[in-house]
Amino acid sequence: MTSPVPFSAHTTREAAQWLTETMDGPLTPEQEQALSRWRTADPEHERAWQHIQAFRRRLTGLDPQAGYRSLSKGQGSSRRSAIKALALLGLFGCAGQLLYRSQMPSGLVYSNGAHAPRTLHLVDGSQLTLDAETEVVVQLTHQQRRLILNRGRLLIRSGHLPSYSDAPLSVVTPQGSIRALGTRFLVEQLEDSIQVSLFEGSVELQPQQAPLSTLRLNPGERSRLDSRQASAPARAASEPAWSKGLLVAEDLRLDAFIQQLARYRPGVLRCTDEVASLRISGVYPLSDSDAVLEALRHALPIQVQRRSNYWVTLSAR
Repeated sequence: MTSPVPFSAHTTREAAQWLTETMDGPLTPEQEQALSRWRTADPEHERAWQHIQAFRRRLTGLDPQAGYRSLSKGQGSSRRSAIKALALLGLFGCAGQLLYRSQMPSGLVYSNGAHAPRTLHLVDGSQLTLDAETEVVVQLTHQQRRLILNRGRLLIRSGHLPSYSDAPLSVVTPQGSIRALGTRFLVEQLEDSIQVSLFEGSVELQPQQAPLSTLRLNPGERSRLDSRQASAPARAASEPAWSKGLLVAEDLRLDAFIQQLARYRPGVLRCTDEVASLRISGVYPLSDSDAVLEALRHALPIQVQRRSNYWVTLSAR
């Protein structure tokens, strides 16, 4: 499934402004005509408008103004600022979507929250798969391609479009950088280091504090990189199941399984001590954690207790 294309910063601001106007009261006939002209002027405008309207429906049900009623007590510019902030949040902050957060001179920022992995296709032909809780800054020019991994796990398949053939691709982290040489590889941010696993091609690892000390990996190898050095290559596992949208358990304790599943679900997901040592095996879809919980309920002597959709506890039946 193709990932949503990010909106431009200009469209972001204009869509937020139009939502501000609609939330501020009924539009005049002139405003209605202006909004209609804006929506039809560019396909991205209509896409952005439909996106934010869909968010409003999810947020407020059948009454699109209900979620903003508490703002009606505000005055003047402060109320309009609050509405506009919610407009920006609604357009680009929906939980579970690949988020376009900002457009700055340093590049485009993409983020994936506590939901199933998302795949992003870049204009140079590269493909990025972002795991849950991952943020990456994309800087693409015809002279240089840089991916700045701020947090999380990122699977990269480098592109080979002729127009970018002279632009080297690198991944930059606080610990150092990874140069891709026509490849497919995984970068994982750990507490004080990163782990790089190579599946195709070749990469060079360069510690931030020792730029002359590089390590080249071959397919099937992995290494851990901190700011001073890269560890000796070790055998890499195959591509992770999460990159295919799956969670694989092989005789895994329930508490460990729940800890992994919780990455892909907003709120609190936990189990009590009395069921923590139960064992689970199987392959589960990360895109539907509710279905996974239901499957666990049938497979194990447990019950699923919900305070809300954001607070779920597994306990003994």
